[in-house]
Amino acid sequence: MTSKTPTTIIRTTLPRLPLPPPSTRAPILTPRLLLRPLTPSDAEAYYKLRSDPAFMSESTLGKPDVSPAETLAALAELANPARETFLFGVFIAATHELIGDGGIHTVRFSGMGWPEIGYKLAPAHWGQGYATEAMRGVLEAWWALPREEVEVRVHGETVREGEGAGLARERVAAEIATYNKGSENVLSKLGFEHFGTWEEPDTQLHRLGQPLEMGHYVLSSPS
Repeated sequence: MTSKTPTTIIRTTLPRLPLPPPSTRAPILTPRLLLRPLTPSDAEAYYKLRSDPAFMSESTLGKPDVSPAETLAALAELANPARETFLFGVFIAATHELIGDGGIHTVRFSGMGWPEIGYKLAPAHWGQGYATEAMRGVLEAWWALPREEVEVRVHGETVREGEGAGLARERVAAEIATYNKGSENVLSKLGFEHFGTWEEPDTQLHRLGQPLEMGHYVLSSPS
């Protein structure tokens, strides 16, 4: 399977745009975590995360912030109501320690056509089930948003035969480097199904343009 598999145009449902601005979004509570939109008051804690190369290793650029100003710019972008995302800071509920971020980073027009999910966690908190718990909370809030019917072009392998004849079931997509077995495990626990692996040009500065093998996954809406 390659990215050259034909795309198809379908009718489906997606969250109604514009999404609620980050400043109005209700916090999400899970058994151990608090998820809420990040604000400028989180700048110091967020810089501590984003200045860690391991935390930023799977980000788009793959490099840490070198100054608090870079982190402030990232926070400003997250708070921008014109930027259609559904992203949250991930906090330990009992201590309010910021340990990561995540959510739907591409609401429309991702490479697979569907909204796309992703996350980053501080290395000290890897392997403790926090990523699965956080993204499960995000997805529950995502599916609860008001919907509208839309026409979208999606990767052909993400829909089942015959769905184009009616209203196709909504999906959320994810892509991860094939070496990232931890995130592969998270997606499996969330119910994502693998539908293809192919090479894409790397976007990280130290490997810019080099081929990177990526696994592609999709999750169907609960109903």
